[in-house]
Amino acid sequence: TLHGDVWLVSGIDDKLEKLTWKRFATGLFQPLGLKIVKNQIYVVGRDQITRLHDLNDDGEADWYENFNNDGQVTANGHEYVTCLETDTEGWFYFLKGNADGATYHDGGFLRVSPDGQKLEVVATGFRNANGLGVWNEPDEQGTRDVFTVAPQEGEWTPGSAIFQVARGGFYGYVPSAHRAEVPKEFASPLCWLPRLQDNSSGG
Repeated sequence: TLHGDVWLVSGIDDKLEKLTWKRFATGLFQPLGLKIVKNQIYVVGRDQITRLHDLNDDGEADWYENFNNDGQVTANGHEYVTCLETDTEGWFYFLKGNADGATYHDGGFLRVSPDGQKLEVVATGFRNANGLGVWNEPDEQGTRDVFTVAPQEGEWTPGSAIFQVARGGFYGYVPSAHRAEVPKEFASPLCWLPRLQDNSSGG
């Protein structure tokens, strides 16, 4: 939850008559992405990716491990962090909202190495992106990972959209371009989303 909790829910079936909620972790900083890798829970918040450990198997996390906190952050209300996905090589991917260029990472699509030791900027210029898709498709070398990102309409972004992302690409939000020269154009989206259908797109 945005308030900092991770919950485990049991009893999920077709009828949903009796669900049991148990809080697994609390006190996280606005977590808005979670991924389970090799039966371990990873959560991304504004401050870091946290790996949660239940050392005594009582159903509650008792070690909140800092997996990576290299991401730059400010107190800007729009600089939230969303989504957490992995590719076929085990890299973690997430999105940062905008602080209008206050940090090198805001408005960026970022990735962290499988061991948590390295953070890289994949692409820039996303206005408060709140959706990330990752899948694998065939190519000449075998297969490749494909990424889509969904930014939100607003300044510099005429409508919410879905972009297929290329490394080093720029996607329209100039204050978060992070380039020596202001870009004069940006990559075209796969589609624009009409406001009446979706004015705040997700994954």
